[in-house]
Amino acid sequence: MTVQPRPVGRVGPVDPVGPGLVSVIMPARNGAATIGAQLAALARQTYAGRWELIVVDNGSTDGTTALVAGFAGRLPHLRLHRADAYPGTSYARNEGCRVSRGELLLFCDQDDVVAPGWVAEMVRGLAEFPAVGGHVERRLLNDDVALATRPEKPAGSLQGGFDFLPYALGANCGVRRAVFEELGGFDPAYRYGSDEVSFFWRAQLAGHRIGALPDAVVHYRLRRRLPAMARQYYSYGLSHPRLYRDFAAAGLPCSVRSAAREWRWLLRHLPDLLRSRRHRAVWVTRCAMRCGRLAGSLRNRVVFP
Repeated sequence: MTVQPRPVGRVGPVDPVGPGLVSVIMPARNGAATIGAQLAALARQTYAGRWELIVVDNGSTDGTTALVAGFAGRLPHLRLHRADAYPGTSYARNEGCRVSRGELLLFCDQDDVVAPGWVAEMVRGLAEFPAVGGHVERRLLNDDVALATRPEKPAGSLQGGFDFLPYALGANCGVRRAVFEELGGFDPAYRYGSDEVSFFWRAQLAGHRIGALPDAVVHYRLRRRLPAMARQYYSYGLSHPRLYRDFAAAGLPCSVRSAAREWRWLLRHLPDLLRSRRHRAVWVTRCAMRCGRLAGSLRNRVVFP
């Protein structure tokens, strides 16, 4: 089921380290508009132990890399690693882990903002659980329109929605290196999303518990413009049939009845396109998700509408 990361050459030697180092991995691609806020938040971490930040540039063509380099004085253990052989967060995260040196691997994204105690809380959680997911707070950085498409989940809960196993978002998760290596990293075959879903499902099916950490907070940034929302949700839907192909034998259900209910809802609420921005955004994202699932079903030769 697991697709191993493609082998790439090492970028110089990796120095051996003693126990206790934590590695924070952040993929980056054309993030100049938002990555500065995330780097500033990481510079304010309260964690007193040893940790490093590896920003993995996945082919930026804007000022992302120069902006990251400017934080070298504020984040003394910052490393910028170029990984543009293949596009995608799975490949970038795997590359960051390959050149990292920590026993604990934490993941965040370029367009969010971690709370000051994020690293400390993640380390505390990984002392108890082999893998963890933190609280994804959505109100600080988003307006009501964006929130309507993706309401915030209660603190202390993992992600769900598939009537199967829970999972953590790649924007706020962590894992012990031994577990990451056992699983072979993130699956780069998931080029359109859901790589973290696959990873944490595989972890649980291998017998590893996933801890939910209410105090490990990341302020999550949603898409603001409707076309960007539609593209994102279409990509999500495109990846779901691959999840079904890979995990149906493990119990992931496929409900055609539930899909039919969703399409009926879309038809009944078609007038929402002429109502408020909030109603229009909800309709468009739900429709984009379903259209993505249809395209993904054809691509993966399964039925997961």
